[in-house]
Amino acid sequence: MPLAPHDILTEQAAIRLAGDDTVVCETDGASIFLGNDAMVIIAERGNGLDVSGVWNSRRFHLHGPLVEAVGVRLFGHPPTSPQWSWAGRRDVRPIHLLTRLPAGCLYLGLGKHEQSHHSNGVMISAELTITPELTGDLLDRVRPPTEPDTLPDQTWLANIQASPTTALKQFVEGWVPETDEDLGEFSSSGWTLPEPLTAFYRLARRRPALLGQQNFLRRPEKWELAHDGLIEFGHENQGGFIWLFDPSDADPVVWIDQDDYGLRPEHERMSGFLLKFAVYETMMNAHYKALSNELEAEHVETVTARLTPLPWKPWRWPNDSTRFFVAPGMIAEVTDSGNGKISMWIGASHRSVLRPLRDLEIPWTGFDG
Repeated sequence: MPLAPHDILTEQAAIRLAGDDTVVCETDGASIFLGNDAMVIIAERGNGLDVSGVWNSRRFHLHGPLVEAVGVRLFGHPPTSPQWSWAGRRDVRPIHLLTRLPAGCLYLGLGKHEQSHHSNGVMISAELTITPELTGDLLDRVRPPTEPDTLPDQTWLANIQASPTTALKQFVEGWVPETDEDLGEFSSSGWTLPEPLTAFYRLARRRPALLGQQNFLRRPEKWELAHDGLIEFGHENQGGFIWLFDPSDADPVVWIDQDDYGLRPEHERMSGFLLKFAVYETMMNAHYKALSNELEAEHVETVTARLTPLPWKPWRWPNDSTRFFVAPGMIAEVTDSGNGKISMWIGASHRSVLRPLRDLEIPWTGFDG
């Protein structure tokens, strides 16, 4: 009889789905069984960041390092093999996904490999699409809802306009934890550092992510002198634009040089720009997200009615329509897509923050709540 989501199997029955000559691979949060008939992955029930298991209704994450046999099954050849190719034919044997519950192993559906990450020839993680998509009830059974101990403080909102640099410090200390990595002192390298940048680099010293993961602000030793005496100090991740400033000003105008538009001033001076940059990068790189590039206006209004708009003129990138909204533990960005649709990206500090959006009937393309 074909298996269906919600079916409960004994662990031995689940393992038998793999077939004969089974190889067992253990990783944090899951057991992987590779047999002649199929791959079977049995995960623990849970909600961890770097633990294998159900991530959302459509995604299943594996965290390694994973033995070579797993990569061979997903790709056909290990990444170190001369026969390996992204375009290579994948193994056609099914991948069965299950979660251990007190009653037995709950069958989730089939997994389809989407992407993997490798380091030194070893697969360190992989993402699989779950088919069919998990219902809300099934998702809650295998990934029980939890509540955060605390959410980032929102006192920074009161200082956005009166003291952006103060707001930046409050925002960063609430949203971006310090790491063990120390980037050291940010030398001026002969340049004059405006005070807002000095404060920003001070915060970034033990927070490397603050310098950007989607777009980037450079250390002073990597600045370059550009036209009209302006200094290049930041850039888009694929080189689509650069950011520049005039070093003679204490809180200088920030300029964006973008191929399609040429040189234009950002709407905020350096102090406000740096706060905007930090908010955008934090949102883009939050662990938990809700997003779609093609929403109707009424969908966006349904969500933003629950949020507080930030009192800024639009962010220049990707176009002059980009606006920001916040709620406790949540940052949202809204941009006109140019085709009558609207893009919305939400980053959250905890999965539970997104949960109230689950019942709004928004057609998200990605949703971690």
